[in-house]
Amino acid sequence: GFSTTDKTQRLQTQFPYLEEVRVDVQLPGTVVVKVRPATERFACMYSGGWVVLSDARKILRSELSQPEGLTLLSCSLPADFTPEVGQTLTPQTYNSLLEGDTAATPEAARPTAEETLTQLCALLESEGLTDGVTAIDVMDQSKLSFTYQGRIVVTLGNANRLDYKVRLAAAALLDPEKGLLASDRGTLDVSYQQTDGEIRGYFAPEEPEPTPEPTPEPEEGEDGEGEG
Repeated sequence: GFSTTDKTQRLQTQFPYLEEVRVDVQLPGTVVVKVRPATERFACMYSGGWVVLSDARKILRSELSQPEGLTLLSCSLPADFTPEVGQTLTPQTYNSLLEGDTAATPEAARPTAEETLTQLCALLESEGLTDGVTAIDVMDQSKLSFTYQGRIVVTLGNANRLDYKVRLAAAALLDPEKGLLASDRGTLDVSYQQTDGEIRGYFAPEEPEPTPEPTPEPEEGEDGEGEG
């Protein structure tokens, strides 16, 4: 009468900071529980505040203000979204370029926001960028982006050839000789595909804010007050 599936579900609900739980039975009477702890990775805003998510987007806790030190995840959520600790957050799919278009491509051929986010996170991990990523934006499937070290916004466009785009961005961000400088700030655009199919990256440095001119001090007798 011992259900390993039921025990697994109960442990996952009771201990949200366990990313994975597996319960096995070894006859005649041994129960083996294998777990993998969850790591706080993302902070995602919703209408009532913020939720803290694991690598697998499992909801670990909720906060009223933005938690510090986590990757900011921007994604589309239902208007009535209510976080439940232990549940997995699933972003809604929205593409501004395909809005109202039902004939161009079969829906099954278009990756969902969840699939795109999973692929993007895996690519960032494989290219050694994960620890430096401070924000990921999959709000609009036609305007995907991520931010590196809070100073370089990498625009990816849509999910087409996403693996190549991330590799191209990684070369620009991590190559100490041919890549960007550690002090560079701005936008790295790897979204544009030329007519021959080649994708090139373009970096637009952040324009420094102009230094305000000092306000000249009024000379004596020019303060607008009359002499008594």
